[in-house]
Amino acid sequence: MGWQIWTGARQRGRLRPAALSALLTVGAALAGPAVAADQPAPFADTPAAHEADDLFQQLLKDPKNVDLTFRYAQAAIKSGNIEGGISSLERLLLLDRNFPGVKIQLAELYADLKAYNTAKAYLAQARAEPGVSQETLARIDRVQSEIDRAASKTNYTVNALAGVRYQSNASAEPAGSDIIAGGVPQTLSTIYIRKPGWDLFGTGNIQYIAEIGDLKLETNAIAYYSLAFGHSFLDLGAIEANSGPRFDLDFGGIHFAAARAYAVANEVTLGNSQFLHSAGGGLSLERPLNDKLVASGFYEYRREWFDNVNILPTATLLNADVHSVGAGLLYHVTDDADLNFQTSYALTDNVGIGSNRGLVFHLSYSQLITLPPGWGVGPLNLTPAIYRIYNRDNSPDSGTIPPFVPSTNEWRYGITAKLGLTDELAANLNLVRDVLTSNVVANRGANTQAIVGLIFSY
Repeated sequence: MGWQIWTGARQRGRLRPAALSALLTVGAALAGPAVAADQPAPFADTPAAHEADDLFQQLLKDPKNVDLTFRYAQAAIKSGNIEGGISSLERLLLLDRNFPGVKIQLAELYADLKAYNTAKAYLAQARAEPGVSQETLARIDRVQSEIDRAASKTNYTVNALAGVRYQSNASAEPAGSDIIAGGVPQTLSTIYIRKPGWDLFGTGNIQYIAEIGDLKLETNAIAYYSLAFGHSFLDLGAIEANSGPRFDLDFGGIHFAAARAYAVANEVTLGNSQFLHSAGGGLSLERPLNDKLVASGFYEYRREWFDNVNILPTATLLNADVHSVGAGLLYHVTDDADLNFQTSYALTDNVGIGSNRGLVFHLSYSQLITLPPGWGVGPLNLTPAIYRIYNRDNSPDSGTIPPFVPSTNEWRYGITAKLGLTDELAANLNLVRDVLTSNVVANRGANTQAIVGLIFSY
């Protein structure tokens, strides 16, 4: 399923995960049915919806209460009732127009509804407010840029990460890679030298989205290169691209999920020699279950062709068809914290050595921490994560006496920290520990990685 690099980009007040990935991403969320203005959202039986309903009942008794109006607007928005939130914020401006922050929020909400001209009008009003602060002007500029990009029929994002890595047991795995069953990073992580090592690395991603009618054509391209000190046979180069339409799946007038179908291909060199290339395609789905919980899933097929290299002279035996499936749940604990669970399963049908199965469980928690304004940096995003990885061959190894079925288990855990330095630049730190156990002695091992780098995002 390709690979994903741990990285991020800074926004004022929010450090968001960057799309430094050439694998599937899902950006479209389910849109709730329209509701009448000033009415609580009746379609979401959630704590936020109940809070909005309670505040609405209070507001009926005291309709000119500014504090109640603002609190109801925020609760309505949180429950998914964007139209009700907009209506309340606009009524708030009638009660007291001295709310430039409300006008900016209205611009963001109207942009969510693709009413870009109205969004721009509210930004212009906020900019014209007397005594507007430099911080507010900077926020207006950022929102204006995002609206201009969203309103365009085409847009792109660029992310780059460069840094240095230390490994106690140097491997060919890309620095900071996310592990997916059957994915390229997992394949490369099995190539190690049982010696410590350092490497310099750089990686970059471009995402381009073009609107074609009701479809969005999304294309991602990622490039990676690492230079291993003293171990040139571990020098890794890679390029991968995927492209395909993003669309909605509707059945009988009911919106089921946001979907993306895509084709994918890559090229990988190891020790500056051709090592792996693959081609295939997949389908991803995403569906919000309520205002806090989002479910996703994917299927992907790849055909992989290997070439022998110095460190792995029998690599052609790894030629394979790889079928991967996966699912995930993302829970928004608070506005600044997410809990993410993912699992993936892969059946790898090797031409030369038979088939094997892989299973990966991944749990992570992301917490955004706003730092004091006087520090001049921030926010800080901390993400601890843990993996449990299983690999099993489908048949006994005939080369052993007595024959047995090779199996390997792995614990992988660590933490990622990203610190915003400017709006486009962030510092990145990864600490990762891997422990492998196996009934094959050669497959046992452990590795500790420390990765320091800088992230640029546009």
